[in-house]
Amino acid sequence: MAPVTGARGLVAFRAPTPQDTLPAWQLRSGSPSRYSCARWFRDFADTSLVAVAGRDVIGFLIGYRRPDVPDTYCVLRTEVGPHHGTPALGAQLLRAAAEREIARGARFVEGAVPPGDAAGVEAYAQLARWYGAPAHKEALFPSSSSPGSDHDEILHRIGPLYGTS
Repeated sequence: MAPVTGARGLVAFRAPTPQDTLPAWQLRSGSPSRYSCARWFRDFADTSLVAVAGRDVIGFLIGYRRPDVPDTYCVLRTEVGPHHGTPALGAQLLRAAAEREIARGARFVEGAVPPGDAAGVEAYAQLARWYGAPAHKEALFPSSSSPGSDHDEILHRIGPLYGTS
C-alpha cells in the first residue's frame, strides 16, 4: 500500500525494528510490557508494521501467520497514537498488512476485537468491503471460559481474499 498523507505529513508503513520499541510502547493502551514490544518487533518484524510520519512512530500492527493454518494472517494487536492526524490510521495499517500478506499467499485475515471498539469493528468491515470478501464473526474466547474476563473476545475473520490489482 502506498504511503498516505495525514496532518503530520506523509505516513509510510514499514517493518518494525527493536529500535521502534520505546515510541510504540508509549502508544499502547495497557499491557504489553516494553519487553514484550521489543520481542514482538524482533520476532514478528516480517509480519508486522509500524506507521511513521517523518521520524515519529504514530502506530503499529503486530501480526503473524497461524502455524496450523498458514493461509491465515492473524492480527494480534493494533495501536495508533491519539494525535496522529491521519484518518482511519488503524484501518490503513490493517489494509497495508493484508495486502502484503495476500501477496505472500494469505487468503484470510483474522483478529479479535473487544466489544465497544467501534474503530476496530469498522476496520475489519472496511477490509471486507475493499476485497468484496465475506466477513464472519464469532466468540473466540467466551468470557465464561476466561477467568476474570468481563466480555467475550470476538473474532473477525475476513476471506477468502485475493489481490486488488
